Amino acid sequence: MLERYKRLGPPPDEALARLMKMREGLGITRIADITGLDQLGIPVVQVTRPFSLSNAVAQGKGATLAQAAISALLESAESFFAEQVANFDTVVGCADQLHIPPDRFERHLQGGTAPGWRGRETTWVAADNLLTGRRDLVPFELAHTAYVLPSLPHDGIFAASTSGLAAGFEETDAIVHGMLECIERDAIATAYRTHGFFHRQRIDPETIDDPSLRDLLETLAAKNVLVGLWQALSPLGIPVVWCHLLEDEPTETVLLDHPADGSAAGFSLAGAAAHAIYEAAQARLAAISGARDDLTRAFYPKYPDRQMIAAHRRLLRDGPRSVDFRALAEQKFNTASDGLSVLLAILEERGFEAVHLIRVGTRPLDALSVVRIVIPALQPLLQG
Repeated sequence: MLERYKRLGPPPDEALARLMKMREGLGITRIADITGLDQLGIPVVQVTRPFSLSNAVAQGKGATLAQAAISALLESAESFFAEQVANFDTVVGCADQLHIPPDRFERHLQGGTAPGWRGRETTWVAADNLLTGRRDLVPFELAHTAYVLPSLPHDGIFAASTSGLAAGFEETDAIVHGMLECIERDAIATAYRTHGFFHRQRIDPETIDDPSLRDLLETLAAKNVLVGLWQALSPLGIPVVWCHLLEDEPTETVLLDHPADGSAAGFSLAGAAAHAIYEAAQARLAAISGARDDLTRAFYPKYPDRQMIAAHRRLLRDGPRSVDFRALAEQKFNTASDGLSVLLAILEERGFEAVHLIRVGTRPLDALSVVRIVIPALQPLLQG
């Protein structure tokens, strides 16, 4: 089984049993196995939390149904706790007044934010800087998930998202998960802006020598699903893979007539690639089920651009693929004992000044650890 990193905490069956006991306290009313809505056979689970202040429907995926359910339940849990604003230790003040380092959070501003924002009152939350050991302040808008109207006081300056938000039974596990997500989003944001990315960075499937990954690709090929895997470059050298899935069938017979994508970062290239495929499979099922509240009518055009879809199908079927998997997979990260230390060492070596850890209160479900990771020097993914 391919994993992006060594997971900490109880074995899957125990973890799932414990999470199922928490569902009432988390406001979860429905847990659904939606795997069978698609033909891929990759397990995907949806969890519904009707009174959510962000997405009411969370999704999870994995190599097994138990893993998919755990993934979905943890995603729902992390948003539940992060929308409880009373869980955060906040302070209100101007960035200049509070001596926030210049340019620290400039990458995370909303488009069109006035240059004088540092003189505006803003809500900040206390965070531990894992690189320096200091206690720092981070914009509260980058930490909470209370996406309400009207907005919380002082919101509207920074680009809010769920990047770096993670839950687990062990704090270290949640921190690593959040850091890898920040690294992944940064690499994909760079890929979006890289001219010719899809023609230059595709991994040649003939060079893939990992048996588990090859089995997964062969299973999808047998179901007439085209798979594209691209290397998304990270300044940290951590493997990041972007995957596109598209059925190679006539428009009249496909379940979903546009490509679905997913991405992942991991300590191994094969693990990142497999997880990116799982993410893309999850995205397909989100579109097929129509249950996600962030998929509006605009996502389902009455008249899809058939020419664009056909061009993308040609890219997946016949496009250039020049990246050698074997050469990339030679890079090894020794994470047997501590993946967190490996990530922090890489960030420090590359000159990063801050990795902010915000611990989110989880009472009365103290068995869970929920964290928000903010790495200011990594860019957010504001599209896709």
